[in-house]
Amino acid sequence: MHGPVTITYHGRPRYVLLAAESWDAEHAIGERDGTHRELEYQFLVEHMDGGLLVIDPELKVTDASSAAALILGRTPPALIGSPITDALPASTHATMLSSLRHVLRSGEQSQFDLALDEESGTRLRIRAFPWVEGVALLVRVSYEGDEEARLAEQTALEKARAAHGRIEVIRLTVRGTVTMVEAEFARMVGLARERILGLRFVDLLAVRDRTVARDAIERVLSGRSEAEAFDARLLCGGAEEIGARVSIAPLASGYAVGGAIVIVTLDPNTETVQ
Repeated sequence: MHGPVTITYHGRPRYVLLAAESWDAEHAIGERDGTHRELEYQFLVEHMDGGLLVIDPELKVTDASSAAALILGRTPPALIGSPITDALPASTHATMLSSLRHVLRSGEQSQFDLALDEESGTRLRIRAFPWVEGVALLVRVSYEGDEEARLAEQTALEKARAAHGRIEVIRLTVRGTVTMVEAEFARMVGLARERILGLRFVDLLAVRDRTVARDAIERVLSGRSEAEAFDARLLCGGAEEIGARVSIAPLASGYAVGGAIVIVTLDPNTETVQ
């Protein structure tokens, strides 16, 4: 009459007895909450940049936004239930399936392109990431001209950086470990490139600089900062140190931070010290 009764078995809670009116009220609240969450989900899906496809572990489409259906020239009901190989263009299915299985197996995100129209150079740029039960795919249209311009800009930037010298680029995972490093940086710190991969970036710095670096990296990777910069000393050849300016910015992965890019600018006026 006054509240749920817990029934125990050998001292451990086993069942809960409650009035039918309370049970009905709880169900009504649960149904209202479920309806509200469904409306929020639909609002988000229909207002995101690009289309959304959701597939199950068997790689069959379980949900499709109207934007995704429009991009693919189908209706949402026609997409739901079909294998992802039927929903997306037929080019490079082997690469796509390999990427999707990797997401299911590892829980990591993946990105790949599929040709949509060879004549116009239109492509689908797809980012796949783990979903509640399967994989979600963000689908966007990419145009060859835009891609060529981006590649040209990237090439020019790389040439300028090489001519400038004393600038190194490193990529970090969401855990702050090194996932990409250039051979020149590895040579400078006196470690084989394979040994640096997987290390925490802060472990490459002098001990006294690690707290500042760790805090800056954590702010960027948690999404609380758009970019951070600080001065530090790199450990080179064991006990030797060299001054550097370090900047870090988040690497967008869908709608979350998927890692970070670190730029290390060596101080030309700093001598290597013991």
